[in-house]
Amino acid sequence: MANDFQATGSNTKAAFTLKVHRGERMALVAMNWRSEKPPTNFVGFAIQYQAPGASKPSTVYNRLNFEGSPNPKGYKTFRTTEAPIQKFRWVVFPHDEPPTGPYNFIVTPMFMDAAGALSPGEAQTATIDLGKETYPGQINVAFTRGYVASQAFVDKYQARGPLKTLLPVRVAQGTTFKPTHPDAEDAYEWMGLEARKEIFALLDAAVADPAATVSMVAYDMSESEIMNRLFALGPRLRIIIDDSDKHGLKTSGETQSETLLKASAGEDNVKRERMGGLQHNKMIIVDAAVPRAVCGSTNFSWRGLYVQSNNALLLTGAQAVAPLKAAFEAYWKKDGFADGPSPDWHPLGLAGIDASITFSPHDTARARLEEIGNDVEKAQACLLYSLAFLSITGGAVTDAVEAATNSPVFTYGISDNNTGVTVISLMATLHRSISLASTSKFRPRLRSNPTPA
Repeated sequence: MANDFQATGSNTKAAFTLKVHRGERMALVAMNWRSEKPPTNFVGFAIQYQAPGASKPSTVYNRLNFEGSPNPKGYKTFRTTEAPIQKFRWVVFPHDEPPTGPYNFIVTPMFMDAAGALSPGEAQTATIDLGKETYPGQINVAFTRGYVASQAFVDKYQARGPLKTLLPVRVAQGTTFKPTHPDAEDAYEWMGLEARKEIFALLDAAVADPAATVSMVAYDMSESEIMNRLFALGPRLRIIIDDSDKHGLKTSGETQSETLLKASAGEDNVKRERMGGLQHNKMIIVDAAVPRAVCGSTNFSWRGLYVQSNNALLLTGAQAVAPLKAAFEAYWKKDGFADGPSPDWHPLGLAGIDASITFSPHDTARARLEEIGNDVEKAQACLLYSLAFLSITGGAVTDAVEAATNSPVFTYGISDNNTGVTVISLMATLHRSISLASTSKFRPRLRSNPTPA
């Protein structure tokens, strides 16, 4: 199934290669020049896509334009056929709700003559289906958009109302906050992207099925739309809410959520627990005719859904959900969790997918970071990562990421704040680097990176 997630251009006449990587509702287009470096009159790529059923391609826009180009209408974005992308990789969001079927991605190199006129080169086209489910019927990896501080967010929503009309100013206001932004519902759908939609759909299905029960573990807990769905479950809900640090304060959103949920689910169905230190799980388990569950990094809070860059992993089927159910029961009993089986690795039993899960807290004998670091070290072509707290979490994972960063492996990742990763040699990760300093009509410079494998 790996081929379903990548597509390549086949035009041997083109001066570059093209590879398109499927994401969730998005695609990463990656280009690599065939020769050592492009000619000096090369000024970037025009990127277009043709959606299923569309009569003609749509053009991706760029925020950078030629220096000195006339712009009497004050446009903020420009067609890449007129203002090419000066990068060798670009993430494209064709639609918030991509239609099913194959997309054609067309990438064209653009050149500029001495008079400043643009001309296209030989294009590459790659075709890929941006399916809504990662592995249908088994597992779906969903994401929040995480672009609340972006220019795109400002363009779409901030002109119609400030951020404080969409999100509570303080975390403790979460359970009572009422948005006043005129485009609130559209903005939440845009900001929360697929993770929000999938979490809400999972809870809606549970509410609609009178035989379904829900077991939930929450770290941050305060977002009102999730809370409303939990209220509707009544005593069919059991929930553990973290009480570490500020979560344990009487004024916290978590304490407010505890009070409200005890009223709807019953006193015995709501517990506060920090698992000995910091309870950082975020999971919802729906026990129904077809068991389903969600886990991952998405907190059940305003910031978790609409500000942070988070993921939500949706699992379907009794075998895949069983380890989460067992872990929840162990959390619910509190005593002896670390001595039980949950901190071990548990295969999810998904057809054609090598996936296992483990649950914290771990005792010293069953610490898992070294094993994860060993997996990272096996990267041969590329390593893509998103890791919080990398700068303050030393050990096997950080060491493995640092080693890959200073090797020929294409390494590309993000972390909150400083990564703490030392780059010994830039040329170890960039097999060649060029600068189009000679094309002074452009403000930015163009640099070439290896195409992700």
